Amino acid sequence: MRLVTVIVIFGILLLISIVDFKIHMIPDQLNMLLFLAGIWSSFVFQKITITGRFFGIFVVSIPFFIIALLSSGGLGGGDIKLMAASGVLLGVTGNVFAACFGLLLGGFCGVFLLLTKRIGYKECFALGPFLCLGIAIVFFQINFLR
Repeated sequence: MRLVTVIVIFGILLLISIVDFKIHMIPDQLNMLLFLAGIWSSFVFQKITITGRFFGIFVVSIPFFIIALLSSGGLGGGDIKLMAASGVLLGVTGNVFAACFGLLLGGFCGVFLLLTKRIGYKECFALGPFLCLGIAIVFFQINFLR
């Protein structure tokens, strides 16, 4: 059951990454799938408490929402909902680390794209794939390396 759960979660993260990369939008249905997979994972992987999973929903998504309001579109609603869904999957600490990994990876990639003039200063690029990579790294670390 653990292997099936991991395959489903990583498949959802891969699908979110591909869709966001191609159309710069994360559909609500994919975020809902990740949310439901997070609930399911609470039965399969029991290292994170229900309370931790509940508060994990808000610990990153609320700051992301505030940043989105202040930056006039710097972060999309799909990214906010993605991190809320990953909070159910990773809990408070895991979600914070996943966001940090994702933002660092996305930041490095963004700087590289700017320096190589592949994107302009005002252009946007998909953050979802980097957040998904951070989520995958932390999920693997929590459930298989501890």
